[in-house]
Amino acid sequence: MVREYKNEYQERISKRIREKERGRIRRLITPTTILLIFFIFIFFSINTPNFNKILDQRREIKAFQNVLEQVKRANQELKKKVEIISSDEYIEEEARRKFGLVKENQTAYIVVDEADEIEELEIEQEKYGISYQFWENFAKSYWSLRK
Repeated sequence: MVREYKNEYQERISKRIREKERGRIRRLITPTTILLIFFIFIFFSINTPNFNKILDQRREIKAFQNVLEQVKRANQELKKKVEIISSDEYIEEEARRKFGLVKENQTAYIVVDEADEIEELEIEQEKYGISYQFWENFAKSYWSLRK
């Protein structure tokens, strides 16, 4: 009987100890979880603007890298143009085309387009409002009468 009481007593004591530990753990968990949640909230509220800035800066870096690539391509094209323009053949061709220059022992020919001359006459007629054909015919008839 004494043994039964001892066993019962030990069981009660171990039960109480377990209940106290559970209560203590429950009491510890509630404030610690609240503090943990609070610190997590503060951490994210402090670091969210910084995180957004970092993301914005990464986007800007990518955009600037794209612009840099475009500028590099344009630079390469311009370097090629400079090489072409600085060549002797190109300079000679431009001198012939723009200034009508020729090499020694060459003959230069100028092709006159009558359509261009007619256009110039029409422009002058519109400008002054006078028909040159009328005056030309008048002058011819006048001089033919005088002879």
